[in-house]
Amino acid sequence: MAKKPFINKYGFVEYPFLHDQRKGKNWWFFNLLEDYLKRRCKHRLGNEYTKNDMEVDMMTFLHETKLKFFALVPVGMGMEFKLIGKYRSEDLMHLEDPVPFIGETYGGGKFKVNIYHEGTFAGTENYKTHGDPKWVEIPDDD
Repeated sequence: MAKKPFINKYGFVEYPFLHDQRKGKNWWFFNLLEDYLKRRCKHRLGNEYTKNDMEVDMMTFLHETKLKFFALVPVGMGMEFKLIGKYRSEDLMHLEDPVPFIGETYGGGKFKVNIYHEGTFAGTENYKTHGDPKWVEIPDDD
């Protein structure tokens, strides 16, 4: 899984990506695609691939990917996923962090973002925002 801030054994928050150059360059796309990139690089290059190989591979197909945003709605003992937005990755490439965008566009709640490459599921990430929900379910035509 991708690196996220965590509390270390001394009770301090650590930010593994703090000094990572990807932080300023669409790091959240890398988080969404990390497992998919590992599989692609392992298939293409064998076990000797590097993180740089993964970044180069990501930039070759990132413009072809699509994103779907879902709201997580508790239903009984489980969760229901309501489709609330569809975007081309190019449209959200300018975002440094998706959480403020999600909060402004869809309000508060729990959200799931799925990324697809050529129709194939490539990764997912969950986000939580604060505030009142203002999303509306849309039909899925794919």
